[in-house]
Amino acid sequence: MEPISEFNISEITPASDGSTWLILVNPEAGHGISGKDLAEISSLFKASHIQHAILVTESYRQLFDYASTAAEMGYKGIIAYGGDGTVSKIAAGIIHSEAMIPLSVIPSGSGNDWARTAGIRSFEDTVESILQDNSCVMDAAECMITDKNGDTIHSSIFINSAGIGLDAHVLQKAISLRKKLSIGKLGYISALISTVLEMPLWKGRMIVDGAEVYSGSYLSLTSGVCPYVGGGMMLSPSSIPFDDMLDTAVVRPISRIRLIRSVPMIYRGSILKNPAVSSWRGREFRLEVEGSVSVELDGELIPQIPDNSTVILKSMSSAICAVGAGPNI
Repeated sequence: MEPISEFNISEITPASDGSTWLILVNPEAGHGISGKDLAEISSLFKASHIQHAILVTESYRQLFDYASTAAEMGYKGIIAYGGDGTVSKIAAGIIHSEAMIPLSVIPSGSGNDWARTAGIRSFEDTVESILQDNSCVMDAAECMITDKNGDTIHSSIFINSAGIGLDAHVLQKAISLRKKLSIGKLGYISALISTVLEMPLWKGRMIVDGAEVYSGSYLSLTSGVCPYVGGGMMLSPSSIPFDDMLDTAVVRPISRIRLIRSVPMIYRGSILKNPAVSSWRGREFRLEVEGSVSVELDGELIPQIPDNSTVILKSMSSAICAVGAGPNI
């Protein structure tokens, strides 16, 4: 792989004219990013007369930090080069800055689900949407997890979806598979099939906008700002990223054979027709956890949330300006 050191700089440099886009790169996204990749991207931007600067980061934390200061440094907007985790951290930085500078993406991760919703499936889509100044304002959400004493043990912003139970379990397996094999999206599918064969269950009490909607065992819980997860799966297919609502879908205990037969419904977006699935819409969702559970936020795993914790998800209306062909929902 070509070295990327020539694109590494220790700190963000000012953009004086207000017309330069900052490309923030997560070098660990997908199967890795090379210096050749970045050089080709830069050449294509130049050919399209899009002023830009490239910054390769060393950590997710830097993505947040650079995004939160980009507006005051004079940048027109930010282009995320990576997958859903990269986009999410950059979006969180923009939201934290309250500057509302636009966000686009060069999809190069394993899932690219937020990019899919924004109508960006390729680098050409990125360039075209910037040249045409196509944008829309999309919602985000915040996640806070408190322990049994009410103390906060996690707080973050997500822009795509939160998954609890099966969703996070599948992600954990997919991450493990990717470390061993370079199989991309097949990692999600393989992990999903493996989890279906295990049929793990979790327990909890679910509350939407102050009203209890369900209490007991569940297989999967997905609360979405956007409809896609895991590289095109739709576990909360009714999610719309500009209605100031979270759409939460819960899969109750179901036989293994019925679940296997339901897998195609996840990709067709018809899972809500399954009699074992219930869904609710609201601005705030709470899960009072019974036993330990893992949480997945935009492809980032938060493992082993302790017993008697509470997961709180809140919608954030019109939080991010997305540059793309338009919501693909």
